[in-house]
Amino acid sequence: MCLRDSTCTDRARCSCRPDPCHARRDLIHCPHGHPVACFARHDPRDERLGQPLCPDCYDHDHHVIWNNRAGELWRRTKQAITRRLNQLARQRGLAPVRVSHGKVAEFQARGAVHFHALLRLDGIDPDDPTLIVPPPSGITAADLDDAIRYAAVRIVYTTDPHPDRPGGWPINWGEQVDVRIISLHGESVSDAMVAGYLAKYATKGTEITGHTSRRLHAHNIGLYADSQGGHTERLVHAAWTLGDYPGFESLRRWAHMLGFGGHFLTKARHYSLTFAALRAARIHYRRTQPQGPEHSDERIQRQDDLDTETTIVLARLSYVGTGWKTTGDALLANTAADQARRRHQAGREELAHELAAESSLAA
Repeated sequence: MCLRDSTCTDRARCSCRPDPCHARRDLIHCPHGHPVACFARHDPRDERLGQPLCPDCYDHDHHVIWNNRAGELWRRTKQAITRRLNQLARQRGLAPVRVSHGKVAEFQARGAVHFHALLRLDGIDPDDPTLIVPPPSGITAADLDDAIRYAAVRIVYTTDPHPDRPGGWPINWGEQVDVRIISLHGESVSDAMVAGYLAKYATKGTEITGHTSRRLHAHNIGLYADSQGGHTERLVHAAWTLGDYPGFESLRRWAHMLGFGGHFLTKARHYSLTFAALRAARIHYRRTQPQGPEHSDERIQRQDDLDTETTIVLARLSYVGTGWKTTGDALLANTAADQARRRHQAGREELAHELAAESSLAA
Protein backbone atom coordinates (compact mmCIF):
# COMPACT_ATOMS: atom_id res chain seq x y z
CA MET A 1 0.00 0.00 0.00
CA CYS A 2 1.43 3.34 -1.01
CA LEU A 3 2.00 5.82 1.82
CA ARG A 4 0.45 9.25 1.54
CA ASP A 5 3.76 11.06 2.23
CA SER A 6 6.00 9.17 -0.14
CA THR A 7 8.20 9.68 -3.18
CA CYS A 8 6.29 7.18 -5.31
CA THR A 9 5.18 8.42 -8.73
CA ASP A 10 3.01 5.40 -9.49
CA ARG A 11 0.79 4.55 -6.52
CA ALA A 12 -0.64 1.52 -8.33
CA ARG A 13 2.84 -0.07 -8.27
CA CYS A 14 4.28 1.30 -5.08
CA SER A 15 7.91 0.47 -4.42
CA CYS A 16 8.91 3.72 -2.77
CA ARG A 17 9.86 4.87 0.68
CA PRO A 18 8.16 7.52 2.82
CA ASP A 19 9.36 11.08 2.61
CA PRO A 20 11.72 12.32 5.34
CA CYS A 21 9.80 13.21 8.47
CA HIS A 22 10.72 16.88 9.13
CA ALA A 23 13.46 17.63 6.63
CA ARG A 24 14.91 21.12 6.35
CA ARG A 25 18.00 22.67 4.81
CA ASP A 26 19.45 24.21 7.96
CA LEU A 27 20.06 21.98 10.96
CA ILE A 28 19.23 24.07 14.01
CA HIS A 29 18.57 23.06 17.60
CA CYS A 30 15.94 24.13 20.10
CA PRO A 31 16.87 25.80 23.42
CA HIS A 32 17.01 22.35 25.02
CA GLY A 33 19.59 21.08 22.53
CA HIS A 34 17.28 18.89 20.41
CA PRO A 35 17.43 19.18 16.60
CA VAL A 36 14.25 20.62 15.10
CA ALA A 37 14.57 18.44 12.03
CA CYS A 38 14.10 14.73 11.39
CA PHE A 39 15.41 13.06 8.25
CA ALA A 40 14.21 9.56 9.11
CA ARG A 41 11.86 7.73 6.76
CA HIS A 42 9.48 6.26 9.31
CA ASP A 43 7.65 3.00 8.86
CA PRO A 44 3.91 3.28 9.68
CA ARG A 45 4.53 1.11 12.76
CA ASP A 46 7.42 3.22 14.01
CA GLU A 47 6.86 4.05 17.70
CA ARG A 48 8.46 7.46 17.19
CA LEU A 49 5.55 8.64 15.05
CA GLY A 50 3.40 11.10 16.94
CA GLN A 51 6.17 12.06 19.36
CA PRO A 52 7.35 15.71 19.54
CA LEU A 53 10.87 16.50 18.39
CA CYS A 54 11.45 18.12 21.79
CA PRO A 55 9.12 17.14 24.65
CA ASP A 56 10.20 20.18 26.69
CA CYS A 57 9.38 22.67 23.92
CA TYR A 58 6.01 21.09 23.11
CA ASP A 59 2.98 22.91 24.55
CA HIS A 60 1.14 20.02 26.22
CA ASP A 61 -1.19 22.44 28.04
CA HIS A 62 -2.49 23.94 24.79
CA HIS A 63 -2.80 20.44 23.33
CA VAL A 64 -5.22 19.16 25.99
CA ILE A 65 -7.11 22.46 26.04
CA TRP A 66 -7.67 22.17 22.29
CA ASN A 67 -8.92 18.60 22.68
CA ASN A 68 -11.27 19.74 25.41
CA ARG A 69 -12.72 22.66 23.43
CA ALA A 70 -12.77 21.04 19.97
CA GLY A 71 -16.51 20.40 20.26
CA GLU A 72 -17.23 24.09 20.75
CA LEU A 73 -14.95 24.92 17.82
CA TRP A 74 -16.94 22.54 15.63
CA ARG A 75 -20.26 24.09 16.76
CA ARG A 76 -19.10 27.58 15.83
CA THR A 77 -17.70 26.35 12.53
CA LYS A 78 -20.96 24.65 11.61
CA GLN A 79 -22.85 27.87 12.36
CA ALA A 80 -20.42 29.87 10.24
CA ILE A 81 -20.85 27.47 7.31
CA THR A 82 -24.63 27.80 7.46
CA ARG A 83 -24.48 31.60 7.74
CA ARG A 84 -22.11 31.80 4.77
CA LEU A 85 -24.40 29.70 2.58
CA ASN A 86 -27.54 31.59 3.54
CA GLN A 87 -25.75 34.85 2.82
CA LEU A 88 -25.03 33.57 -0.69
CA ALA A 89 -28.65 32.44 -1.01
CA ARG A 90 -29.96 35.90 -0.12
CA GLN A 91 -27.59 37.55 -2.58
CA ARG A 92 -28.85 35.24 -5.32
CA GLY A 93 -32.50 35.62 -4.37
CA LEU A 94 -32.87 31.98 -3.30
CA ALA A 95 -34.65 30.28 -0.42
CA PRO A 96 -32.70 29.50 2.79
CA VAL A 97 -30.68 26.30 3.06
CA ARG A 98 -29.63 24.04 5.89
CA VAL A 99 -26.44 22.01 6.49
CA SER A 100 -26.83 18.61 8.15
CA HIS A 101 -23.87 16.60 9.34
CA GLY A 102 -22.72 13.25 10.62
CA LYS A 103 -19.34 13.36 12.37
CA VAL A 104 -16.90 11.01 14.09
CA ALA A 105 -13.91 11.91 16.25
CA GLU A 106 -10.60 10.10 15.87
CA PHE A 107 -7.36 10.31 17.83
CA GLN A 108 -4.14 10.77 15.93
CA ALA A 109 -0.93 9.07 17.06
CA ARG A 110 0.20 12.34 18.64
CA GLY A 111 -2.89 12.41 20.86
CA ALA A 112 -4.75 15.19 19.07
CA VAL A 113 -8.40 14.78 18.08
CA HIS A 114 -9.50 15.36 14.53
CA PHE A 115 -12.90 15.01 12.92
CA HIS A 116 -14.25 13.20 9.89
CA ALA A 117 -17.53 14.82 8.92
CA LEU A 118 -20.09 14.26 6.20
CA LEU A 119 -21.93 17.48 5.36
CA ARG A 120 -25.15 17.46 3.36
CA LEU A 121 -26.71 20.57 1.85
CA ASP A 122 -30.50 20.59 2.25
CA GLY A 123 -33.28 22.92 1.35
CA ILE A 124 -36.00 24.00 3.79
CA ASP A 125 -39.68 23.37 3.20
CA PRO A 126 -41.54 26.36 4.74
CA ASP A 127 -44.67 24.24 5.28
CA ASP A 128 -42.84 21.36 7.00
CA PRO A 129 -39.29 22.19 8.17
CA THR A 130 -38.74 18.55 9.21
CA LEU A 131 -38.80 17.32 5.61
CA ILE A 132 -35.52 16.65 3.81
CA VAL A 133 -35.68 18.43 0.45
CA PRO A 134 -33.00 19.24 -2.14
CA PRO A 135 -31.35 22.66 -1.94
CA PRO A 136 -32.16 25.39 -4.46
CA SER A 137 -30.47 24.83 -7.80
CA GLY A 138 -28.51 28.05 -7.39
CA ILE A 139 -26.56 26.65 -4.40
CA THR A 140 -24.14 23.87 -5.31
CA ALA A 141 -21.63 21.57 -3.67
CA ALA A 142 -18.92 23.99 -4.79
CA ASP A 143 -20.53 26.68 -2.62
CA LEU A 144 -20.52 24.28 0.33
CA ASP A 145 -16.83 23.56 -0.31
CA ASP A 146 -16.10 27.30 -0.32
CA ALA A 147 -18.11 27.85 2.89
CA ILE A 148 -16.22 25.08 4.69
CA ARG A 149 -12.83 26.51 3.77
CA TYR A 150 -14.02 30.01 4.62
CA ALA A 151 -15.15 28.98 8.10
CA ALA A 152 -12.09 26.81 8.80
CA VAL A 153 -9.79 29.79 8.26
CA ARG A 154 -11.79 32.47 10.07
CA ILE A 155 -13.33 30.75 13.06
CA VAL A 156 -11.17 31.24 16.14
CA TYR A 157 -12.03 31.99 19.74
CA THR A 158 -10.20 32.30 23.06
CA THR A 159 -10.87 30.28 26.19
CA ASP A 160 -11.55 31.76 29.60
CA PRO A 161 -8.52 32.98 31.57
CA HIS A 162 -6.53 30.44 33.58
CA PRO A 163 -3.80 31.07 36.17
CA ASP A 164 -1.34 29.34 33.84
CA ARG A 165 -2.58 31.41 30.88
CA PRO A 166 -4.20 34.69 31.99
CA GLY A 167 -5.05 35.62 28.42
CA GLY A 168 -6.63 32.25 27.63
CA TRP A 169 -5.72 29.82 24.86
CA PRO A 170 -6.67 30.47 21.21
CA ILE A 171 -8.75 27.67 19.69
CA ASN A 172 -8.75 27.34 15.91
CA TRP A 173 -8.30 24.80 13.12
CA GLY A 174 -4.91 23.91 11.73
CA GLU A 175 -3.75 23.79 8.14
CA GLN A 176 -4.77 20.16 7.55
CA VAL A 177 -8.31 20.75 6.28
CA ASP A 178 -9.21 18.27 3.54
CA VAL A 179 -12.53 18.89 1.76
CA ARG A 180 -13.80 16.38 -0.79
CA ILE A 181 -17.07 16.49 -2.68
CA ILE A 182 -19.03 13.23 -2.69
CA SER A 183 -20.81 12.89 -5.99
CA LEU A 184 -23.83 10.68 -6.63
CA HIS A 185 -23.21 10.75 -10.38
CA GLY A 186 -21.29 7.95 -12.00
CA GLU A 187 -20.22 5.65 -9.17
CA SER A 188 -23.08 5.57 -6.69
CA VAL A 189 -22.53 6.19 -3.00
CA SER A 190 -24.84 3.99 -0.95
CA ASP A 191 -25.92 4.35 2.66
CA ALA A 192 -23.79 1.31 3.50
CA MET A 193 -20.69 3.00 2.08
CA VAL A 194 -21.31 6.12 4.14
CA ALA A 195 -21.93 4.06 7.30
CA GLY A 196 -18.77 2.07 6.65
CA TYR A 197 -16.75 5.26 6.25
CA LEU A 198 -17.91 6.56 9.62
CA ALA A 199 -17.56 3.16 11.33
CA LYS A 200 -13.95 2.91 10.18
CA TYR A 201 -13.02 5.83 12.42
CA ALA A 202 -15.62 5.27 15.13
CA THR A 203 -13.80 2.12 16.27
CA LYS A 204 -10.61 4.00 17.12
CA GLY A 205 -9.79 5.41 20.56
CA THR A 206 -6.74 6.51 22.52
CA GLU A 207 -5.13 3.09 21.95
CA ILE A 208 -3.22 4.53 19.02
CA THR A 209 -1.38 6.83 21.44
CA GLY A 210 -0.43 3.95 23.74
CA HIS A 211 -2.78 5.10 26.50
CA THR A 212 -5.57 2.68 27.47
CA SER A 213 -6.66 3.63 30.99
CA ARG A 214 -10.20 4.18 32.18
CA ARG A 215 -11.37 7.25 34.07
CA LEU A 216 -8.62 8.51 36.37
CA HIS A 217 -8.89 9.50 40.02
CA ALA A 218 -6.57 10.87 42.67
CA HIS A 219 -5.55 7.38 43.80
CA ASN A 220 -4.36 6.20 40.36
CA ILE A 221 -3.37 9.37 38.50
CA GLY A 222 0.26 8.81 39.48
CA LEU A 223 0.36 5.65 37.38
CA TYR A 224 -0.38 7.51 34.13
CA ALA A 225 0.69 11.15 34.63
CA ASP A 226 4.27 12.37 34.71
CA SER A 227 5.43 15.89 33.92
CA GLN A 228 8.84 14.53 32.88
CA GLY A 229 7.66 11.30 31.28
CA GLY A 230 6.63 10.37 27.76
CA HIS A 231 4.42 12.41 25.48
CA THR A 232 1.15 10.79 26.56
CA GLU A 233 2.09 10.91 30.25
CA ARG A 234 2.74 14.63 29.95
CA LEU A 235 -0.63 15.15 28.26
CA VAL A 236 -2.43 13.33 31.08
CA HIS A 237 -0.49 15.37 33.64
CA ALA A 238 -1.38 18.62 31.86
CA ALA A 239 -5.08 17.72 31.77
CA TRP A 240 -5.12 16.76 35.45
CA THR A 241 -3.18 19.84 36.57
CA LEU A 242 -5.11 22.38 34.50
CA GLY A 243 -8.39 20.82 35.59
CA ASP A 244 -7.83 21.91 39.19
CA TYR A 245 -9.38 25.31 38.48
CA PRO A 246 -13.02 26.48 38.21
CA GLY A 247 -14.28 26.38 34.66
CA PHE A 248 -11.78 23.73 33.58
CA GLU A 249 -12.98 20.80 35.72
CA SER A 250 -13.86 18.73 32.66
CA LEU A 251 -10.15 18.33 31.96
CA ARG A 252 -9.82 16.13 35.03
CA ARG A 253 -12.97 14.21 34.22
CA TRP A 254 -11.59 13.42 30.77
CA ALA A 255 -7.89 13.18 31.57
CA HIS A 256 -7.93 9.53 30.43
CA MET A 257 -9.10 10.82 27.01
CA LEU A 258 -6.35 13.46 26.92
CA GLY A 259 -8.92 16.18 27.59
CA PHE A 260 -11.45 15.25 24.91
CA GLY A 261 -14.89 14.70 26.41
CA GLY A 262 -17.07 14.62 23.32
CA HIS A 263 -18.94 11.65 21.92
CA PHE A 264 -17.20 9.66 19.19
CA LEU A 265 -20.26 10.01 16.94
CA THR A 266 -22.57 13.02 16.61
CA LYS A 267 -25.05 14.07 13.97
CA ALA A 268 -27.52 16.82 13.23
CA ARG A 269 -31.16 16.21 14.00
CA HIS A 270 -32.08 16.44 10.31
CA TYR A 271 -29.20 14.29 9.07
CA SER A 272 -31.06 11.02 9.62
CA LEU A 273 -33.38 9.33 12.09
CA THR A 274 -32.89 10.54 15.64
CA PHE A 275 -31.75 8.11 18.33
CA ALA A 276 -35.03 8.80 20.18
CA ALA A 277 -36.99 7.63 17.14
CA LEU A 278 -34.87 4.47 16.92
CA ARG A 279 -35.42 3.72 20.61
CA ALA A 280 -39.17 4.24 20.25
CA ALA A 281 -39.27 1.90 17.24
CA ARG A 282 -37.32 -0.73 19.14
CA ILE A 283 -39.68 -0.49 22.13
CA HIS A 284 -42.70 -0.77 19.84
CA TYR A 285 -41.22 -3.79 18.08
CA ARG A 286 -40.41 -5.65 21.29
CA ARG A 287 -43.77 -4.97 22.89
CA THR A 288 -45.68 -6.26 19.89
CA GLN A 289 -43.84 -9.58 19.74
CA PRO A 290 -45.67 -12.91 20.35
CA GLN A 291 -45.69 -13.86 24.02
CA GLY A 292 -44.70 -17.51 23.46
CA PRO A 293 -44.93 -20.43 21.04
CA GLU A 294 -48.45 -21.23 22.24
CA HIS A 295 -49.50 -17.65 21.39
CA SER A 296 -47.76 -17.29 18.05
CA ASP A 297 -50.65 -15.29 16.60
CA GLU A 298 -51.31 -13.15 19.66
CA ARG A 299 -49.83 -9.74 20.18
CA ILE A 300 -50.17 -7.11 22.84
CA GLN A 301 -53.45 -5.31 22.27
CA ARG A 302 -52.93 -2.18 24.39
CA GLN A 303 -51.61 0.07 21.65
CA ASP A 304 -51.84 3.13 23.88
CA ASP A 305 -49.00 1.71 25.99
CA LEU A 306 -46.64 1.08 23.08
CA ASP A 307 -45.30 4.61 22.86
CA THR A 308 -44.61 5.03 26.57
CA GLU A 309 -42.09 3.34 28.83
CA THR A 310 -43.60 1.80 31.95
CA THR A 311 -41.66 0.74 35.04
CA ILE A 312 -43.38 -1.89 37.18
CA VAL A 313 -42.24 -1.91 40.82
CA LEU A 314 -42.40 -5.47 42.17
CA ALA A 315 -40.83 -4.73 45.56
CA ARG A 316 -39.30 -1.88 47.45
CA LEU A 317 -36.11 -2.35 49.44
CA SER A 318 -34.78 0.04 52.05
CA TYR A 319 -31.90 0.01 54.51
CA VAL A 320 -33.02 -0.68 58.09
CA GLY A 321 -29.81 -1.11 60.01
CA THR A 322 -26.85 -3.33 60.84
CA GLY A 323 -26.64 -5.76 63.77
CA TRP A 324 -29.26 -6.93 66.31
CA LYS A 325 -32.16 -4.77 67.40
CA THR A 326 -31.89 -5.60 71.15
CA THR A 327 -29.23 -6.80 73.58
CA GLY A 328 -31.24 -9.98 74.19
CA ASP A 329 -31.18 -10.85 70.48
CA ALA A 330 -27.42 -10.33 70.41
CA LEU A 331 -26.95 -12.55 73.52
CA LEU A 332 -28.99 -15.38 72.00
CA ALA A 333 -27.09 -15.17 68.71
CA ASN A 334 -23.69 -15.15 70.41
CA THR A 335 -24.69 -18.07 72.66
CA ALA A 336 -25.87 -20.14 69.70
CA ALA A 337 -22.65 -19.40 67.83
CA ASP A 338 -20.54 -20.40 70.85
CA GLN A 339 -22.43 -23.69 71.25
CA ALA A 340 -21.95 -24.47 67.57
CA ARG A 341 -18.21 -23.87 67.87
CA ARG A 342 -18.03 -26.10 70.94
CA ARG A 343 -19.90 -28.93 69.20
CA HIS A 344 -17.59 -28.64 66.21
CA GLN A 345 -14.49 -28.74 68.44
CA ALA A 346 -15.82 -31.74 70.41
CA GLY A 347 -16.47 -33.62 67.21
CA ARG A 348 -12.94 -33.02 65.98
CA GLU A 349 -11.47 -34.19 69.30
CA GLU A 350 -13.61 -37.36 69.28
CA LEU A 351 -12.54 -38.15 65.73
CA ALA A 352 -8.87 -37.67 66.61
CA HIS A 353 -9.27 -40.00 69.64
CA GLU A 354 -10.80 -42.74 67.48
CA LEU A 355 -8.00 -42.51 64.91
CA ALA A 356 -5.36 -42.73 67.65
CA ALA A 357 -7.02 -45.83 69.14
CA GLU A 358 -7.14 -47.58 65.74
CA SER A 359 -3.45 -46.80 65.17
CA SER A 360 -2.43 -48.32 68.54
CA LEU A 361 -4.43 -51.54 67.85
CA ALA A 362 -2.81 -51.90 64.43
CA ALA A 363 0.66 -51.59 65.95
